[in-house]
Amino acid sequence: MNTPSLQNVITAPLRVRRGDGRQKTSLLLSRDGDGFTVAYDPDRASLGITAVLARACLSCDGITVSEVILEGHDPELTALYRAASKLLVNIEITSSPRITEPVVKLDSDDPPQATYFISEGWCLSDALDRLPAAFATARPEVARNLLRIEQTKRDSDGQIDQALDVVAALILKTGNPTDVYDQLLDLLDKVRTERASDTATASAA
Repeated sequence: MNTPSLQNVITAPLRVRRGDGRQKTSLLLSRDGDGFTVAYDPDRASLGITAVLARACLSCDGITVSEVILEGHDPELTALYRAASKLLVNIEITSSPRITEPVVKLDSDDPPQATYFISEGWCLSDALDRLPAAFATARPEVARNLLRIEQTKRDSDGQIDQALDVVAALILKTGNPTDVYDQLLDLLDKVRTERASDTATASAA
């Protein structure tokens, strides 16, 4: 898989709210300021399917959903969806007897896609607490690099948070930290070269 360019990463939040049967379609996706909103008819589409399809639709347009924000839903469910979405992980609450405790499973390696499976009736706040460990088990290399990025953000006092968020998003999207870091180093080299060239031009003027 070709690694997308750091310079072309576009991220945006996605808000999800309940619509009704008056909608022409079961899902209605629209632009909403700096992000997007999707309204779904609960009689024709589930919350889980809505989030997955909206993210897939935006991905086809080159947009990575930075976080899924539920509007008008249970607070614990809202917190769980938001945390999982920041890891590019879908949520599926299932009655399958094979799911005995919350677990993240990879759906695809190329591109990386994962789902957090939770048994029906399981405490959602407990599932939220278990999410980081479950994610680290499913995608250990990515999890390690995300921790490094979070530490760097703390050490830099927020001065480069936006740039680091783009790096984290690309690592999540590709599952290839090495290529992402190589791109970052190349980009920094280009910036330094351009600045040196501008300084030399200014001095010669």
